[in-house]
Amino acid sequence: MAAAHRHAPGTARTRAAQPSPPAADLLPQDAESLAHELRVHQAELESQNEELRRTQLDLAAARDRFVDLYDFAPVGYLTLDRSGRFVDVNLTAAALLGAQRTALLGRPIQRFIAAADVARWRQHLLAALQQEAPQRLELSLQPTGALPVHAQLDCVRVSSGGAEPLLRVALTNITQRKLAEMDRRIAANLVKARESERQRVARELHEDLGQRLSALKMDLASLPTAQDVPGDRIATMLDTLDDAVATVRRISSELRPLMLDDLGLQAAMEWLAIDAGRRFGLTVTVQLADLEPDLDESTTIAAYRIAQEALAYIARHAGAREVRIAMQRDGDELRLALQHDGTGWPLPAAAAEDTETTRPLREHARALGGRLSVQRLPGGGQRITLGLPLACGSGTMADPTRPD
Repeated sequence: MAAAHRHAPGTARTRAAQPSPPAADLLPQDAESLAHELRVHQAELESQNEELRRTQLDLAAARDRFVDLYDFAPVGYLTLDRSGRFVDVNLTAAALLGAQRTALLGRPIQRFIAAADVARWRQHLLAALQQEAPQRLELSLQPTGALPVHAQLDCVRVSSGGAEPLLRVALTNITQRKLAEMDRRIAANLVKARESERQRVARELHEDLGQRLSALKMDLASLPTAQDVPGDRIATMLDTLDDAVATVRRISSELRPLMLDDLGLQAAMEWLAIDAGRRFGLTVTVQLADLEPDLDESTTIAAYRIAQEALAYIARHAGAREVRIAMQRDGDELRLALQHDGTGWPLPAAAAEDTETTRPLREHARALGGRLSVQRLPGGGQRITLGLPLACGSGTMADPTRPD
């Protein structure tokens, strides 16, 4: 109300400061004028009071919204003092730590940090209080009466009015992400182990069994034709050995083509296109950029295996006649695309969804740290695109378990 008086019109203040004449000395028109000014002044005061009430209600609503956003945010918010004690904490962080908010205030956050990470937290706290830029740390927390969780702490120093600086912390539960990274690491190790076993078996087939069959063919061919062993029978046996040698070589190449190790990905992809065309009756063309110096063994194997599986799926399900394979580097990613003119491979309206035919390809790509998409083409057919991440500035494949 005092503020309303300060904002009253100047005329009213002047009249209030001057001594009022006796009521008997006022003329009727003066009394009516004075009453009118008083009514106007009263209306202004009431309007100002109403505006103040509305402002107070708006401020209260804004405060309530802020409190709700703070307390029920999807991440935890903490305020810590220089010694790492809780000054403020929202409900999300309190629930993550398994304690009541009032019980946390004044307690050190170190009590909820796994013993193996306490030293890292102390070092991080000192560094964060000395720097203006935000600092990030990942560690394990031990909530009260619950299993440990992986957490990400984004900290920033704040200070005002010469008071001791505080540390604002955004606390994010990244347990699911860590578990997913572990699953991907296990899957990648399984793929690597399976590829090593394929390589071993392929070499044994090619170098041991294949050579034994070849030696047997040479011995059989050198035998003289006896009266009880017709020449056409020996020729049939030689043809059977030829088929066996060819089968061994084909199985060996499917397990692990030796040219992939000896001549590189481009030669192996060209051989794969020729073999797929011969076996499946496809016309396969390849357009490969010169990427050999930029690719490591993991990326090379991943690209070859996905192309091998995709060609097999196209031959079985797409009803295609022509397939085009293109491979190039796109920024920090190896891009492999297979485009065909088939129509027998049904996809849902949303081409990004998994189907029974494409899910194995997607899962294989995901296990190798890549991503695979399948899309319809306007003129018919489909395009299968594989993206494999490459480490920046080097030829090694990006670690799929490393956080972005």
